[in-house]
Amino acid sequence: MSGGEKRDRTARLLRVAVVLNQNPHGLTVHEIARLCNVCVRTTYRDLRALQEELEVPIWQEGRLYGLVPGYFLPPVNLTLQEAMALFLASRLTSRYADERDPYIESAFTKLGAILPQPIAEHVQETVKVMAERRANENFARVFDILTTAWARCRRVRIGYLWTKPDGSVQKVYERLIDPYFIEPSGVGHSCYVIGFDHFSQQIRTFKVERIHHIELTNDEYVIPIDWSAGDYLRLSWGIVHDDEVEVRVRFSRAVAARVKEAIWHPTQQLQDEPDGSVVLTVRVAGTMEITPWILSWGAQAEVLSPPSLRDQIGDIARKQAALYGTLETAADLATSRENHSEL
Repeated sequence: MSGGEKRDRTARLLRVAVVLNQNPHGLTVHEIARLCNVCVRTTYRDLRALQEELEVPIWQEGRLYGLVPGYFLPPVNLTLQEAMALFLASRLTSRYADERDPYIESAFTKLGAILPQPIAEHVQETVKVMAERRANENFARVFDILTTAWARCRRVRIGYLWTKPDGSVQKVYERLIDPYFIEPSGVGHSCYVIGFDHFSQQIRTFKVERIHHIELTNDEYVIPIDWSAGDYLRLSWGIVHDDEVEVRVRFSRAVAARVKEAIWHPTQQLQDEPDGSVVLTVRVAGTMEITPWILSWGAQAEVLSPPSLRDQIGDIARKQAALYGTLETAADLATSRENHSEL
């Protein structure tokens, strides 16, 4: 199926769902086909696809088909500026998600329907790009159940894939969790669920992509009134929740202006140095997530503290130098042999 066919099918399925939602007393297949401007055979296929692939709750009584009440949220009236804010969010979402998600596609299709044409065209282009990504039925199912569990405060039982740091061992562990929050992360193109883990009796973070299987239970839970996702993630560089560490990094004069253009972390403090460099100070939850960011600046960034992070970055730099030095030596040897053979 081509990208254009996928887009057309997504839009068609959405139209069927919208038509059913607008007719709470139900419609016959012939009526649905007429309202959606498709043939009866296609309508039967679309109804089956909505139920089996997207798990849309459709009821049937005799010849009538309808949508279970409450599936669609109430309509929202947006100003142009509010719709534009959602457009920007959609662009960020398209960059974070690396797998196809039919729910995101349908949401963006609806967004495009209310935006002015010049902006709507870009929303449609975003949907096109996302529709061409690989499908992951397990991720879609897990995310769907997690969303339902969070919205209804229902406990879930999951099988979580654990991998040994060196990658030599992988195991699936059973966990019973109360979802408190779902957070995307652009760093690893991943999504995480934060919740109370009944095994450890602590609030833990689980990567959705590592959830092997999931089951929605009938057990209800209550999110503690004093728990806040904002407070929990306040010091996180991305998603990790760990002990607080103060990190100081000196950026060279060449990149100082770029560093000062952005707010990298809510706790950041910037100090200009006489030589034109700038020192960034942040208080973060552990150093695991900030380490790749520091390395991305190459030789333009120098860790001043803590000593453990400075040593870690230095060790990585030495290993990289050795790696590239070895490759360079091998290339030089190969060139030398070629030159020698030509003599």
